[in-house]
Amino acid sequence: SLTQLHRPNWIESDRGDLDADASMNSSAARTNLSSSQVSIDKHDIVGRGQFRVAYGGTYIGGNRNDQECVCKAFQRKYSALEKEFYATDDAVNERAVRFAEDWNEMCEAGKEILITFGTVSNIGGKNHLVEPLIRHFEKFTSNNGWIADSDDTGWPVLAMEAFSHYTYHRSGGSMIVCDLQGRHRNDKYNKSRCRFELTDVAICSRRRDYGVTDLGEKGIESFFANHVCNRFCDFDGNHWAKPRFERSWFQSHAGTSMLCSTADHLLDTRNAARFNHNLDVIYDDSDESEEDSW
Repeated sequence: SLTQLHRPNWIESDRGDLDADASMNSSAARTNLSSSQVSIDKHDIVGRGQFRVAYGGTYIGGNRNDQECVCKAFQRKYSALEKEFYATDDAVNERAVRFAEDWNEMCEAGKEILITFGTVSNIGGKNHLVEPLIRHFEKFTSNNGWIADSDDTGWPVLAMEAFSHYTYHRSGGSMIVCDLQGRHRNDKYNKSRCRFELTDVAICSRRRDYGVTDLGEKGIESFFANHVCNRFCDFDGNHWAKPRFERSWFQSHAGTSMLCSTADHLLDTRNAARFNHNLDVIYDDSDESEEDSW
């Protein structure tokens, strides 16, 4: 089916349309460009996560004419998370793009980062996030502290870990960009086109400003509990800051974790609640145990 891309009226960016426009025009953003129509194939499922299904499609017209796109929709049983997710998705991408701009100015050549910035559109009565397809997709980190094994993914995961560490340092310890996934594009014929292309990034922040994938202070501490600094850390010559406490609050796994805003109190590190794979509380703040439950 042929669909015109437009934002549903109920979606409002926390940072405003001007900030969104500036980020989408950034050299660190990867967008739909001028393409405003897509043909979506609901029989072509290119990916299925715990919360969303991704369908294949093709851009019609514009700069990306005939290029492949992906159209991501929440599964019906997770519709309660959908509105919270889309309400902050622009803010997440805008902040991540600004961090990527700073990273790109100081990183090794070929390690630059582009953040995919899609368009939410109503297709067949259901909201879909439409963006350029990333082939040869890899998951580098999650938002619950999981980090891929560098023996399996090689040096790219080390660079992605370092980017998350850099965002903590650059933000003065207030947040990290995490849940890093996509690919490293290696163009052996044109080295200037080598770069990371990322999608669906998350931010964990101390104030939990960034929606259902923001696991707050516990997300920050969980990342650093598993992160080991590598050759990409401190690359700008500064000693990058780390949090005072590092602890695994979640049973780490490659999937993206989501918690609605009513769970804010559980993500405060003064609350002893820890979480299993399904984000069920392992023990609450009345439990005195210091032992892991997995």
